[in-house]
Amino acid sequence: MTTTLFRFRALRALLAAHRPSRCDGTRRPVFANVAQGTHAGYVTATAASAFSGKYLLAKANATAGEVDPCGAGDCPVGVATDEADIGDPLALKILGVNPQSVLVTASGAIAAGAYLYASANGKVQGEPTSAGTYYLVGRALTTATGAGDQLEAETCVPVKLIVLAKPTSTVAAINALTFSSTPTQAQVQALQSTVATLAGDFLAVTGAAASPILLKVLAS
Repeated sequence: MTTTLFRFRALRALLAAHRPSRCDGTRRPVFANVAQGTHAGYVTATAASAFSGKYLLAKANATAGEVDPCGAGDCPVGVATDEADIGDPLALKILGVNPQSVLVTASGAIAAGAYLYASANGKVQGEPTSAGTYYLVGRALTTATGAGDQLEAETCVPVKLIVLAKPTSTVAAINALTFSSTPTQAQVQALQSTVATLAGDFLAVTGAAASPILLKVLAS
């Protein structure tokens, strides 16, 4: 019995000695990637650029296995759980598959319940109000009062959102068209211009919707 207990204690001490630890001395698990297989909500990547804070969105780098802080128009892959310098290993919570809620960093004030979209420098924002391409990443569970605040979020697989500028054609412009019993050249040219404007707005919508996306058109 004494020999068995001694062996158990020796094995436990050996495992503890080889368990990775942080620079502050606390223990943490190590996440490893493999070329194939599945991951339980986490994956480990290498920081190709510095991550200046915790809980920033990360995007894939051109080099396999490397990530950069996500921009407003970039498709993110996950949330970096810690700060990192270039070349450091970085644990990512994969968007859409993590079984828990996730902390993210706000680019400004965000209300609880608001949908969250990728913003500059790895942060998140509420619903965009400017034309452009964005990515929906989840929904806020708590409130952020300003830039740099961390908030709890439920995440989803990133979905592209295209926000179009307000249409240039208007009902008023169409209603303002007038025609003589024998239309003049100027009247016909005015009609052509109005139709061209209307067609341009239509083509902008159909072009944006050529692939499965979320689409928003700013109010006229």
